[in-house]
Amino acid sequence: MRPVRDVAVVAFGQTDHLRSTDEISEVEMLMPVLHEVLAATGLKTSDIGFTCSGSSDYLAGRAFSFTMALDGVGAWPPISESHVEMDGAWALYEAWTKLQTGEADTALVYSYGKTSPGSVRDVLTRQLDPYYVAPLWPDSVALAALQAQALIDAGAADEPALAGIAHRSRTDATANPHARLRGSVAQGEYVVRPLRTGDCPPVGDGAAP
Repeated sequence: MRPVRDVAVVAFGQTDHLRSTDEISEVEMLMPVLHEVLAATGLKTSDIGFTCSGSSDYLAGRAFSFTMALDGVGAWPPISESHVEMDGAWALYEAWTKLQTGEADTALVYSYGKTSPGSVRDVLTRQLDPYYVAPLWPDSVALAALQAQALIDAGAADEPALAGIAHRSRTDATANPHARLRGSVAQGEYVVRPLRTGDCPPVGDGAAP
């Protein structure tokens, strides 16, 4: 059995997460902070063994929109690259897996999104099964509430514990100058039981390599 390789995150960058960035594209949002991270490591694009991005074409409203962001990385000469239709955590996992196999010794991972152009609660659920689920028009908050309720019903969590996660994240954001919202917020009324207003993430645009 292959031993687990030690993997280190040697640089991280983040744009200001804003309510709306109508004046710039995803590429323009991503490029400055991406180059900032590369400069911090002293590496060039040609030094990166594997590049993986996480984003949602549904938010952009066009298929293969991530290929435009790849222009900001520099994909010529050809590079080893992958994309996950999800978030940065999933992209990081794919890169970690690639490093564990020995197919690469260095990796660049980045994620980005512009949720402000449309109603993110409706847009995200267009990714659901088109025959049985999508026609019901659930929104993303309702689906999150169903997931939370499943955890509660299984005895794996309760509502105060789940609310505590949201509270901790908002409190941690106090030390992050790039955060969209900083400091704790009141729980508020139920949006969809068991989720309350304070449990839901804010709508915003941003990138993080």
